[in-house]
Amino acid sequence: MTTNETPEDGVVKEPQKPEELKKIIVGADPQKSDPLTAKLLELGVPDDMIGKIKDLGAEKLEDLVFLTEKQLESIGMKPIPASKLLLAIKPVEVNEAKAKIDPTAELAEGEEPSKAQVAGFASVLGADPMSLMLLMSGQGNDMDLSGMIPIVNMVNGYNPKRRDLYLMVMGQVERRLGVPIVVIDGNGSVNRPLTIEYIEGLEEGREAAENNIYFDGKGEPHEVIRVGVDAQSVYDADPLMPTKALQKSGMGTGRVNWSGVSLEVRQVAYYAATKTKEIDPSNDAHQAWLRDHMKSGTNRLVFHGQAPRAIGEFNEAARTGSLPTLRVMLARNARRPEFMPRRRRTSPGDLTGIGGNRDDNL
Repeated sequence: MTTNETPEDGVVKEPQKPEELKKIIVGADPQKSDPLTAKLLELGVPDDMIGKIKDLGAEKLEDLVFLTEKQLESIGMKPIPASKLLLAIKPVEVNEAKAKIDPTAELAEGEEPSKAQVAGFASVLGADPMSLMLLMSGQGNDMDLSGMIPIVNMVNGYNPKRRDLYLMVMGQVERRLGVPIVVIDGNGSVNRPLTIEYIEGLEEGREAAENNIYFDGKGEPHEVIRVGVDAQSVYDADPLMPTKALQKSGMGTGRVNWSGVSLEVRQVAYYAATKTKEIDPSNDAHQAWLRDHMKSGTNRLVFHGQAPRAIGEFNEAARTGSLPTLRVMLARNARRPEFMPRRRRTSPGDLTGIGGNRDDNL
């Protein structure tokens, strides 16, 4: 047998001809320029066998993981070459009995889950192990996950305060989709039904939420944030200084207390301070006016005399669905370690006041 002949076992042992490789590189032969063909050629599969594998329905690189030895033998590949090919293209299979894991166990920062952990988690999640492994390895970006990974189970197990396997899978889904995917309520908690609905819509090809504001069935706006961000780190913004959060009491710039003031009133104040400039946050008179008028139960018409153009801005934004949520995120790392000073034993000398004599207490 010469080096240019194809062995009977169906796998090429020798490198491809330079002329054939050149065709693939320059794209002279479109049939050999796709990733699936390139991968099979890399593994030494001859052209005629590649065509037969495609006849089985393999169209993309990730389709290879669904091939079986019986299918390969049915198209003329001998058992040993078929087994070698399957070993080369399929991830390592893990005994599920040995892969029992706690999916909520914390993973250290920078730590990536092993193949055994991913395979074990797939059985917990009710997902296809091969599809989950492809996703976690960054492959299969054009797969439709809706039929392979139960989105409901994934979202219901997600906790932004914990870096576990649920969070890791959610993160991979977000990177694949290219947009934030976690929908939150006004109090900062994760709205799981809307998050599931939003992810399923993105998987179906729907447009991402404009300005990361997702509207529910009643037309109420909900903010969409990134995976891993603690939703409880999102707070009400100061309408006069929207990059800053209000104090817990509702107090903001100029000692204006916004506690109990409706969102629409705060939105008009935001437009008056940032767009129409009818209110100057540093003006003492304007601050006094706001302190007198920003009360619970006040509606936006209170600005009719002070900031009429801001009301117009509000009406236009309401018409186009682009009203600001007036929420601000103070911390993006939800898992920042918190340290408390170690308590030490107190002696009477430590209780001495200013000007006291420590010896008096001994």
